[in-house]
Parts: sequence; structure tokens; C-alpha cells
Amino acid sequence: MGNILVDIDRAKARHQPEWNNPAQVELVRAILSSVTPLVTAAQVEDLRSHLARVATGEMQVLKAGDCAEDPAECTAGHIRSKTELIGLLAQNLETATGKRTLRVGRIAGQFSKPRSSRFEKLGDAELPSFFGHMINGPEPTHESRRPDPLRMLTGYMAAREIMTQLGWVGSVPRTDGSAVWTSHEALLLDYEISMLRELDGGRRLLSSTHWPWIGERTRQLDGPHVALLAQVINPVACKVGPSMTPGEIAELCDRLDPEREPGRLSLIVRMGADLVADRLPRLVEAVKSAGHPVVWLTDPMHGNTESAADGTKYRLVGNVAREVRGFRRVLDLAGVPAGGSIWRRPPTT
Repeated sequence: MGNILVDIDRAKARHQPEWNNPAQVELVRAILSSVTPLVTAAQVEDLRSHLARVATGEMQVLKAGDCAEDPAECTAGHIRSKTELIGLLAQNLETATGKRTLRVGRIAGQFSKPRSSRFEKLGDAELPSFFGHMINGPEPTHESRRPDPLRMLTGYMAAREIMTQLGWVGSVPRTDGSAVWTSHEALLLDYEISMLRELDGGRRLLSSTHWPWIGERTRQLDGPHVALLAQVINPVACKVGPSMTPGEIAELCDRLDPEREPGRLSLIVRMGADLVADRLPRLVEAVKSAGHPVVWLTDPMHGNTESAADGTKYRLVGNVAREVRGFRRVLDLAGVPAGGSIWRRPPTT
């Protein structure tokens, strides 16, 4: 796996933890490099074939799940609650559109998240921000918020248990359309690079998930996250925010989908209700003109975040609906099929 590090410069990586035990980090990387893969090449190739049908408008995508997972919620009850919600949303979407719906969860790996600041104020105290359970703890203490590389192993074990509950590990996955595929942001490079597996012919599989994506904050064209996902056979996705330019999106597509393969690349739009109608058309045209058969998805949650006086984040349903309608209107006018992406935390068991 050494030669991949030539192309992935960790020094340029944004939103990575500042581990305080380098020897322990190296040990965890070595362990993760030898653990059982969570997905197989056959599975991700099957998913790519489904996404190719989404790109042509034959199918659609419903992706739902937690903003950030808790590894403690890997029990059968928790997973049943989440998959039942995904199934209900997918059935409603199929009833409304008449199209078969590909069911995808933000699940079995969504254990880390980027933050706008490394620190946050909690009362009179300043603490490191919570970056997800794979990095540190949510409890408001300095000890809990200290990045701990051993949490990567906890995350892997939880993800493996979830994959087992979903039927991807140790059993034959469902083939009746009810299978829930897995997806998460490939943010934490120490984990993701360690989960790469070499295949025949020099190909590489990212064995941590079926469908990894790059976030809005880490999509730099010369950055390590783009370099990582450019080298794997998995279908990949990237968030597209209001600051994206036509030139940037065209180059991003060239790097992640150089062969222009249906099912390879998905673009997840998160503009905000007030900007989608103005910013999205030129991006759709740039991708269309460059000949990339991408899947266009909408994330109407993250671009419509507001904060209450106490810091609580919320979204207005009206704004979420407006962004979805604006997204569909732009794509319909361009003659491009649309899918859907929304996250929501289901009730816990």
C-alpha cells in the first residue's frame, strides 16, 4: 500500500485530529490494515450497476441516517429502527414517483465529522470540539474531548457489527430490493487509508463502506481526500456547495470520473433554498457539457441550517422543501434525472 502515500499528502489534509500518541496511531493503522474488509469488490460493483441506472433515470436514490453515528447504537434494535425508517421513506418515494428506489444509509462508518472550529465555548470553559465518536467523546470534559486513536478500532468493530446486522457480512445480502447499502464521509484519513485493499490488476477497494463521499470542506482538487477516492473502484460522491464554480466542478469530475462511467460519480447538492436556483444551473451545464454521466442528488438539510439563541441547530421544513423543489426544477429544465438525499435521526430503541 506504500505507493498510494505518494499521491496522498497527509500534510494537506484538513479537518484531521491532532493525535498525541504517534506510536499508538501507527499501531492502530497496522491493525486496521489487516482486519477483515467490511465490503467486497463484487458488492461495490453491483452498487455501481444500480447507480448507472439512477444516472439514466430508471431508478432513484434515497439516502438517510445520522449526522454522526454513535458506535453504541450497533445493536439489532437500533439497526432495525434505522432500516425501518429508510424502508418507509423509500416506499413513500416509490409510491410518489413510480420508480424503484435504491436504499442507502449513512450508516456503519459515519463516526467522524468536520467542524468549523477546533474549539468551542461551553459556559465559561473552552473545550476541543466534538469531531465524532471515532475521534473523541461528546461529554464536555477535557479528558473526553482528547483525540484517542483507539476509537478507530471501536468504530471498526461497531461498523462490522452493523454490516452483519444489515446482511453484508457473514450472510447472503438481500436481493429483493430491500437491501440497505452503506455510505459515509471518507473524512478520517488514518482510518480510510488503512482500510484500502489491493485487488488484481492494481485496482484498490475502499473496504470501509460501499459508497464513500467527500464533504464540502474537504473537496479541494489538490487535496488528499480527492486523491484517495480517485484511486478506488467504489462508486464515489462529493458534496457541492454554493461556492463551487463551473471550472472547479468540471475538474473535480475529471479527477474522480476520468473514464466517464455511469454509476461511478454522484454529486450531492447542498446549496440552501435561497441559492439553488441561481447557482446550480451553471454547474449542471458544466458537467453535462463535459460528458460526465453523474448522479445528481440533493442534500436539503445542511445548506438550510439555522441556529437558535442557545446554539441549537435547526432547519425549517419550508426551506428544506423549497430547496428540493428548486433542485428538481433546475435538473428538469436541463433534462437531467434527479435522485434524493436526506438525513434524519430515527427514534432510538
